Amino acid sequence: MKNARRYLLILILVAAGFSLYRCGGPHPRPVYVRDGRQYGVVRGAFRSRRWNYYERGLSFADGEFYQEAVSDFRQAIHQREKDQRMARTYGMHFIDYFPHRELGIVFYQMGDLKAAKRELELSLSQFPSAKARFYLDRVRRALIEKGGKEASLPGVSLDFKTAEVWTREDPVIISGVAEDENYVSAIYIRGVPLFLEGSKKSISFKQSLNLPQGKHAIEVAAKNLAGKVTKRTVVIHVDREGPIITVGELRIDRRTREIAISGSIYDESGVSELTIDGQSITIEPGTDIPFARKFATDKKSLNLVARDRLGNRTSAQIPLPQNLNEPATSIQEWRGNTPPGKSQIANRKSQIPSPLLASLDSDVNPYLLAGLFSPRDTRPPSIMLKGFTNKQTVFLPKIYIEGQVTDESKIVGLSINDVPVLHRKGLSIFFSHLSELREGENSITVEAVDENGNRATKTISVTRAVPKALQLDKRLSMTVLPFEQTGAVSQVGLSFQDNLIDSLVDQDRFWVIERAKLDLILQEQKLSRSGLIDRRTALRLGRLVAAQAVVTGSIIETRTGIEIVGRMIDTETSEILATEDVYGEVKDLPALRSLAEGMAIKFHRDFPLVDGVVIQRKGSEILTDLGKDKVKLHRRLLVYREHPVRHPLTGKVLGADNEIIGRARVIQVMPEMSKAELLDASTGVIKSLDKVITE
Repeated sequence: MKNARRYLLILILVAAGFSLYRCGGPHPRPVYVRDGRQYGVVRGAFRSRRWNYYERGLSFADGEFYQEAVSDFRQAIHQREKDQRMARTYGMHFIDYFPHRELGIVFYQMGDLKAAKRELELSLSQFPSAKARFYLDRVRRALIEKGGKEASLPGVSLDFKTAEVWTREDPVIISGVAEDENYVSAIYIRGVPLFLEGSKKSISFKQSLNLPQGKHAIEVAAKNLAGKVTKRTVVIHVDREGPIITVGELRIDRRTREIAISGSIYDESGVSELTIDGQSITIEPGTDIPFARKFATDKKSLNLVARDRLGNRTSAQIPLPQNLNEPATSIQEWRGNTPPGKSQIANRKSQIPSPLLASLDSDVNPYLLAGLFSPRDTRPPSIMLKGFTNKQTVFLPKIYIEGQVTDESKIVGLSINDVPVLHRKGLSIFFSHLSELREGENSITVEAVDENGNRATKTISVTRAVPKALQLDKRLSMTVLPFEQTGAVSQVGLSFQDNLIDSLVDQDRFWVIERAKLDLILQEQKLSRSGLIDRRTALRLGRLVAAQAVVTGSIIETRTGIEIVGRMIDTETSEILATEDVYGEVKDLPALRSLAEGMAIKFHRDFPLVDGVVIQRKGSEILTDLGKDKVKLHRRLLVYREHPVRHPLTGKVLGADNEIIGRARVIQVMPEMSKAELLDASTGVIKSLDKVITE
């Protein structure tokens, strides 16, 4: 019995020693050396844990010791099966853990394409990453080449019903589907590639284009992994302006008390409707439509409204003599009667104060039409604009300039900011023109020339102000800190921070803290850039520069490629708001700039600028109509109230300014709404139907 106990104790001690050897001592697998560099090594002691196998497998793969790498990745998968970013190892230590992805890459390098495809697809299903998408595309391309079949062209279908489209939409949406059995790998609109993450057999795309007035040929191209390209072109006519109304003659017959008006209406998209004093006038369809109307009236003015087939509208109001029994003040009032003698004409000329006035609003002073028998015209045309004075501030990105030009002789030229708008000569021209405004002061000049060479110009100054809630400095403030660098980091990798800052600034989505301010704080706090890799130090610095979020992360560079992982962290709550990654195998400066642009696009896409309304307020919380398809947890919101702005003289609506009345953070997201906690002391004034917008 005693011997049995002794043997059992010996067996227990041997097993414990073996376990200690495996967990605490070095693993018996030898270290490999190639070109003076060691492979198959880990930081610290090898304790046969999944992160040890994963780290050593990465080292073997980098040295092209693929069989050893496969063995280690499989050991790691045996202990933890799922790929994951920020996987806990022990305590508060985390690593990016992707054994399936790395195993798939090793299989690709070994030429086992089916196994590579299986592992990479599994990795993407567990936790998507840019590196897995990159290599899966390589595997798919290699399988296509190995198949040896002639690849077909990808299919491209656009959501437009015809190849030529007329629209007034702003912006214009180009959307459709690209499909191919050999996987669509790139889509281009007007030669600019859309940001795609990995190839797919079917990709739905949608792109907003800011197209100005006029004709545009938009080319959409799709490319598959076999390199085949299909192109589709759609011609888009953008028309956001109303028809041009040209009044050729306005005659008054005193004997019959009739008024006769004639002219034409022009619009490139086609004239669809004309009304005079509310009565519809029958017109033939077309782009240049003549009209003539004779009728008796006792009204003070004629009202003309023309619409094109897209719904754009131009209106004209032409004042009339208030009493047709009064002495004539226009030589054209004799038309239809016996023409006067020369002496009568001479007397009448002195009574003619100005050309015909055909105004857009009844508050514009009337002018009269000069006679056909007057001497050579020496006066410039008269230019009037509806609702605008010489100087005003608007809260709109674009404004409609509605106006008229009149003259006693025919107008032969009319332009707005040097863009011709006249189609047909006439004595009175009514127009509507869309002007895009840049932020700050804008000058809009209307110039008219009559057939006698008389020229007139009218310039108005329009200052575009951005409503407070839409200003860039009200967006989420952030700063970019140095990224942790692992592997054989080259000088190219060191410049990624600057490239990312530039790309984020170009996106105009976040309020990026200037680098000069960051460097000044670093000097004051006696901090080095390398010390900012520590999360606690990074968050403290973010608060010092008044940033609501910091972006930091890691750069993992191997012999073949560079993977960059960026994390945006809330400086107040320490929550990770978003994690984005990019991967490439070209390491020159243009390629690195492209990676930075890709990461900036992904952050922008993860933080869309969306607005909604407050449904209900209860204490320090509000409900909004932003559901799960629009907003995510922990996102910040601005609560604001709009105030319409009207011109004090003309009454024209000039947009709406707004007042920020609170800030909130989303704490719960539901399918059709979200709950947010208010963050400041202005909660008492917030009520239902106030507006919200993401910071």
